[in-house]
Amino acid sequence: MKILVAVDPSDSAHLAVTKGAEMAKKEGAQLTLLAVAETFLDMENLFGNEAGERMKERAAKALDAAKAMAAVAKPKAVLKTGVSPEDIIVEQAEKGGFDLVVMGTRSKKGKGGLRLGSVASRVVANAPCSVLVVR
Repeated sequence: MKILVAVDPSDSAHLAVTKGAEMAKKEGAQLTLLAVAETFLDMENLFGNEAGERMKERAAKALDAAKAMAAVAKPKAVLKTGVSPEDIIVEQAEKGGFDLVVMGTRSKKGKGGLRLGSVASRVVANAPCSVLVVR
């Protein structure tokens, strides 16, 4: 079994890393952690390459923290850069032949609103495998 955990700097990502590592250890599965440094073309036009570099540093820091949290499962770590985190997650799941994607949700809606974040909902809709959303 191959498990892909999407990582970002949020608390929900920490929950996803913990759950993914537990599952990988229990199942003897291969665990891969994926962080996406989102690029914003408009921001780079205004502020130069600094905005992109900051996003990449932030993603790398989140990935390092996730590796430490999941050390028991001996994860592989991947850092990608792109405009659409959901597309990159789905693409990694497809190309890597993953059986499961584990991710958190950063939804900011209240109790009456949509509870699944936009990235998570798009991954659920488009992933070639099962998706576990942890919150």
